[in-house]
Amino acid sequence: MGTSYETILVAADLDAVVRAVTATGAEAVVVPVADRRVAVVPREGDYDVADVRPLAASVSGQLRCPVLVSEVSDSDLVVCLVYRDGPRVHRYVSKVQMTVEWFEDDDGRFRAELDGEVLPDGAPVPQGPAGADPAAFAVFAADVADPDRIGVALRGEADPEDLLSRRVAACRSMRVPRVLRRIGPSVRPSTARSMARATAGGSG
Repeated sequence: MGTSYETILVAADLDAVVRAVTATGAEAVVVPVADRRVAVVPREGDYDVADVRPLAASVSGQLRCPVLVSEVSDSDLVVCLVYRDGPRVHRYVSKVQMTVEWFEDDDGRFRAELDGEVLPDGAPVPQGPAGADPAAFAVFAADVADPDRIGVALRGEADPEDLLSRRVAACRSMRVPRVLRRIGPSVRPSTARSMARATAGGSG
């Protein structure tokens, strides 16, 4: 069994994101990951799932900025949602076939339903990614966006060995954020607390 999780990436300043998340009453950890790139990890609720979509829409609307939701299911299915100034403007699914729902109709035939629409009888089930538009995700790049590389990743065409080497390099160069902000639920005082984090091998 793989890993499932939900995260939010906000293209805005840390302090603004902390205020916006606090205003929603949500409980979350807010971490700066790059210049004007802030990760928000909400507290998980029922079934160990975080309800990230309403939070993302609210933060995007408050700050009038792009927000990216990433949902990973069982280490196999990735759904990314882009919000801009509040509303959702783009949806990416890594494997459309995994989102198909099957049901038995009144005639005893099994039919496929995708995004609320029943596929024609006998129609092939769509395969692969949908919404693999690099332009929709370029705004979230920490550096100069490379549309070609973004497109390769979205379409699932990257060399697994190349992906592994880049992940190893990223881990080696990673630095623990100097500032974490933990935001409590609405029943607690709506303030954000900074928590010092020791670097690997350090004291404290």
